[in-house]
Amino acid sequence: MIISIVIVISFATIHKAYWEATTETNPEEVWENKQLTKNGNNWTITFDEDVGDTITFKGILRTAPKFEVYLNDTFVPGKFSEGEALVYSEDLYDKTMLNVSGMRILVNDDLSKKFFVSEIITIKATLESNTSTFDNNGQLITLQREGWVAEAEDINLSSSKDNFFFVSELIILIIGLYLSLNRITHLKEQTSLVWHLAKFELRQGIKSPRMIVLGVIFTLFIIGMGWLLGDLQNGDPESAFFVQNPNGALQQLCFFVFFVVSLAAIGVSVDSFHKERQANTLNILLAKPINRETIVIGKALGLTLVVGIPALVAQILGLFFMIKAGETPSFSGIIAFILCGQIMIFTLVCFQLCFAIAARSGTDVVMYGLGMWLLFAVVWNLLIYAVSFALGIDVTADNFENDPKFQSIASHMGMLNPGYVYQFAVGLLTHRTLAIDLEGIHGWLVLLALVLWPIICLGTATRLFKREVKG
Repeated sequence: MIISIVIVISFATIHKAYWEATTETNPEEVWENKQLTKNGNNWTITFDEDVGDTITFKGILRTAPKFEVYLNDTFVPGKFSEGEALVYSEDLYDKTMLNVSGMRILVNDDLSKKFFVSEIITIKATLESNTSTFDNNGQLITLQREGWVAEAEDINLSSSKDNFFFVSELIILIIGLYLSLNRITHLKEQTSLVWHLAKFELRQGIKSPRMIVLGVIFTLFIIGMGWLLGDLQNGDPESAFFVQNPNGALQQLCFFVFFVVSLAAIGVSVDSFHKERQANTLNILLAKPINRETIVIGKALGLTLVVGIPALVAQILGLFFMIKAGETPSFSGIIAFILCGQIMIFTLVCFQLCFAIAARSGTDVVMYGLGMWLLFAVVWNLLIYAVSFALGIDVTADNFENDPKFQSIASHMGMLNPGYVYQFAVGLLTHRTLAIDLEGIHGWLVLLALVLWPIICLGTATRLFKREVKG
């Protein structure tokens, strides 16, 4: 399994290199390198490239194409637009000016229903030139302009290639898992023991006072937040708390689910091995013909069910009240909200089992668990602010959250937090394609992180437990 993970990471690196080698992945730099020269009444706009050059660009649609289509009431012919580096004319009607990662590319078609904001595309554009005139404060200016032009058939979602790489990486993981399972002797018996241990943990944990209290708290909290997020969709659009759409409300509900359910996941698994050592039942279990991996997997699965079953009920109730008070999110988003939530719980349980195995005292166990929850659920945003400030971003400025550099830092750091990965995955699956940019992170990377997080955590817990037994 470790070998397959290494191969997947290598394949992901190849994936990145493929795009770098086959496309121009920094369209904004090409656009910013254009030169506007003003020589009296003769102006010129030129690029470093030669007229007639064709380049395939890969970038993100920063604005919705439906707002960039030239219609009768969207522009005045004869005016010069410095932002788009062209003079408006009637032959622009029903054409679209795409904003591809900051670069303007004129497409000879109406793309209002073909592509959407934040989608990642490849577009083959050609540098063309033309001459036009416009009035500039009473002066007739002749503009010799170079600009990038493309046809609708030259635009594709990057998912056409991303899906190939992602499916290949998934197949590699499945092969690694299959080969790892084949190495297990008496696999059928060990699988039965996994399920037996899981049911034992479920019976013990689901009726424990700890879980009852935590379950009631997070259920009420999720229901309340679901109702509130639904109601905020009908509020004042000028309010700071206004929720624009049901999919946005669903993503915010993901955070609140993670915030409280993560505490429950840690709370039920924090001392799972410590109490076994104290009661001396761990030695009795090890004396039986059972693999060390089976023990860890059985405990992880059982503890996930302890938290996951009440969490599933809470998620459904929270969704019900959110939809009742507001609007209905996309069906794919609802499915992702529920299923990815269970993956998140399993990941956190496995992560906490690593500390539960490594801890040598009850105090250590509690401190590790509390520290992990505080880090992921509370402190993480502060870390993002601190890193952003260290990299020169003014985090005290108004609307600094909309700074692309800050968003990129936040999204990349978010991949190191299973709660953020959960939110990203739900946000991704509310769209029609995986070719989506989530604040600097491509969709396929989110799904890859969603798969790798639980595998790595479970594998680490298993190795720690085997090392402890050998020691």
